[in-house]
Amino acid sequence: MLLNKPPRLQPRSMIAITAPASPIRDRAKLECGVRYLESLGYRVVIGHSVESYDGYLAGSDQLRAKELERFFTDPTIGAIFCARGGYGTTRLLELLDWEKIRRNPKIIVGFSDITALQWALLTRAAMPSLSGLMVGVDFADLDPASESLFWSLLTESELRERHVWQGTPDDCIIGGYGSGRLLPGTLTLVAALCGTPFIPPLDSNILVLEDVGEDSYRIDRMLCQLSLAGILRQCSALAFGAFTPDATLQRSTPDRPLRTIFAEYAHKAGDKPSVMNLPYGHIRGKISLPLGLWARLNADRQQLVLTEALVR
Repeated sequence: MLLNKPPRLQPRSMIAITAPASPIRDRAKLECGVRYLESLGYRVVIGHSVESYDGYLAGSDQLRAKELERFFTDPTIGAIFCARGGYGTTRLLELLDWEKIRRNPKIIVGFSDITALQWALLTRAAMPSLSGLMVGVDFADLDPASESLFWSLLTESELRERHVWQGTPDDCIIGGYGSGRLLPGTLTLVAALCGTPFIPPLDSNILVLEDVGEDSYRIDRMLCQLSLAGILRQCSALAFGAFTPDATLQRSTPDRPLRTIFAEYAHKAGDKPSVMNLPYGHIRGKISLPLGLWARLNADRQQLVLTEALVR
C-alpha cells in the first residue's frame, strides 16, 4: 500500500475540532484543551458537532459526516482533532465521500470509537492517522512523555526510527520478532468492523489492541471473533495495551486472567510474537500510535519501534 500521507503540522496552523461520535461530556475539559492548543500558537475552529446533541450522538449522522468532509477539503485547516470518542463513528462510514477525502490528505487525531473512522481512512483513502490524545479528554492533564511523542509525530517529517515502547520481560507473552504496518485500535471497534468493507488488509501487520470497561469474557469473545475471522493469524505480531476495567460495575461472572486469554489467542494465531502492558489505552499518559506506518515489534526485548514518519 502506497500511503497517502498528510503534510506535517506547521506552526500557527488551524486545527479543527470535531465530534464524530458522542457529544461532549465535560465542557470544562474541552475548554482547557482549546486553551492549551492556543497557548502553543495554534488557531482553533470548533465544529458544529461539538455543540450538538442527539441522545448519545453529537448531532445527526449527516451533520457529523458533512462536517468531516468540510474540514478535510478546507485548505485553511492543517489538522483535524477529535474532541472525544463514545459511540457513533461507524454510522458515518457509508455517508462519507471517500474520494473527496482521499484527494485531501490531512492529519486526523482520535482514539477509542474513532478507531472505526481511522481504519476506514486507511482502507478507503490509504491515509494514515494518529490514534492518540483527544482535546476534550486528555489535554487537561497531559503526561510530559506522551505529550512530547504526540507533537513530534505530527510535526517531524524526517523521522526514520523511533522507540515508542520499552517494556520488561514480564510483558512478553510469546517471544519472537515481527514487522509490518502498525494497526492500533479499540478491540470493540475492530470486532465491529469484521465482515465490513472498511477493515484494511491485515496481512503481516502489527495489531495493537486495547479497551475499557469490558469483562474478561467479553474480551475473550471479541478476540475469538477476530480469531474465527482469520484476522489474528494474518498478523505478523500482536500487542495488547491497557484493558481498563469499570470499577463501578458489580460482576456476577467470574474473571479469567487477561494474560491467559491473550496467550491463548496468540497461540491460536500461530504462536505469533506477542506482548502486553503497552501504555496504550483509556489511561492517563497513553502513548499515541500512528495507524498505517511501518514498525517492528521485538517481543524478546519488549520493544516497539516506528521506522517511518506519519507526515510528509
